[in-house]
Amino acid sequence: MKKAVLFLAALLSVSAASAQPAAPAKAAPAAGRMTLYLEAMDGQGWQWFFLADAVRRGLPAAGLTVYPLVTRMEDGTFAARRGEAELAESYRLALLAKVWPARQLNYLNARSLSPAADGWRDAALFAGVNPDELEKRAAAEGKAALAAAYARSAAAGADATALFIDGKRYDGSQRLMPLYEAVNSALPAAKRAAPPAGYIPKPKPAPPGFWVVLSSGAVKNDQLVAVFDRYFEGIKPQVLDYDSPERAAKFPALEFVPAYIVAGTPDAKARLANELQAGLFKESGGYLVYEDRQRRGLYAGRPEKKNTVELFVMSQCPYGVLAENALFDAEKNNLLPEGTKLEIHYIGDVKKDEKGEFVFSSLHGQPEWEENARQLFIAKAFPAKHRSYVAERNKDYSSPDWQKAAKAAGLDEKAVEAGLEEGKRLLAAEFEATSALGIGTSPSIILGGKQFMVGLGELMKAPGFEKVPPPGQASGAGCAAK
Repeated sequence: MKKAVLFLAALLSVSAASAQPAAPAKAAPAAGRMTLYLEAMDGQGWQWFFLADAVRRGLPAAGLTVYPLVTRMEDGTFAARRGEAELAESYRLALLAKVWPARQLNYLNARSLSPAADGWRDAALFAGVNPDELEKRAAAEGKAALAAAYARSAAAGADATALFIDGKRYDGSQRLMPLYEAVNSALPAAKRAAPPAGYIPKPKPAPPGFWVVLSSGAVKNDQLVAVFDRYFEGIKPQVLDYDSPERAAKFPALEFVPAYIVAGTPDAKARLANELQAGLFKESGGYLVYEDRQRRGLYAGRPEKKNTVELFVMSQCPYGVLAENALFDAEKNNLLPEGTKLEIHYIGDVKKDEKGEFVFSSLHGQPEWEENARQLFIAKAFPAKHRSYVAERNKDYSSPDWQKAAKAAGLDEKAVEAGLEEGKRLLAAEFEATSALGIGTSPSIILGGKQFMVGLGELMKAPGFEKVPPPGQASGAGCAAK
């Protein structure tokens, strides 16, 4: 259950820190002009900025302009994915692009080094802009400037972080030299940078075959594709639908999608040796398969469980607790589809020591896995009181006083205490089953035995579950096993 999280945590870490709408694209002489659309507080967007700005510095004839990326709501207002702080920064970036374009890049560089909430003031000073004037004009003119920036991104078709060179989307590697070469080749011949004297480039090995298999409603994770590009420069995926004949013929035994599949060449295995040893990839039919459980997915090879919601949690994870409470409320108030069965499962690890004894581990320590075992025993021995106990326990889930919740639920504390060893046996089987599914984030959900999703917000998008009470947490928030 640690595998997917390890891969993403280790490999997806990134550095973080005019007023006229664009006309329809027209053929124009190459000029090496880069345009970056980014969300103001998105680490991936900032990584693109650092690369593009480095290229600009290395190619004096090149140019770079940055526009904030926001969403326009139905009422005409704007919203940012990360809330009001990101929206406020977007207003400032849009105004800088309009009023002080020559100072915008210095502002951005300084802002990356001043990530505090009011760090924009230092960034403005560094760029030679009076922060009081920037604040005042952002309040008065920011909406119009942001509308112009939004019109540009919409005209370009950029709804996520995207870099363009002379109006054409750059789809090359997120690496310095591939971008440098792409911009250099876009410059007029007289302004291109020549390679160092005597330099002869070495031939680059062709990347292995790469496929992304998606189910209905799933989308390709471009950040994950960028991870593969770090191993195999220039790698490009062929996207297949799970229900397509091409997928059935080429990858008949897939157990989970989205799946990111690399041809298992000797070179690919050598480059991914550490990841293979850690079990991050499955080897199947000459291919290396990585299953992406960050968002939504499909357990293609798992039996269907009609009318069943399987909720996977850590008993001391605040996000898991909120999800449990919301589903308990929905169950109690008949807000779930008729006949829905709710199952609670637990996330953690188990192994045996040299004596053959179970050794458990859980993200929030021994109290958590002991509570998991306690709840499993109660569910087996006292099923009618399980919901009541968990609901009471969730009121103060981190307290060591589980007896208080047991009393409130009408349970015999001594009987529960005596059942801990039985609970451990149940927990060992539970952890093994959860780990086999590759689930490491609390809360995660499997609907109908096959449809996988992270976070209660995703379940609320499923037909029949729209009335589940909002859990009071950001979409996708959760406790991820390390």
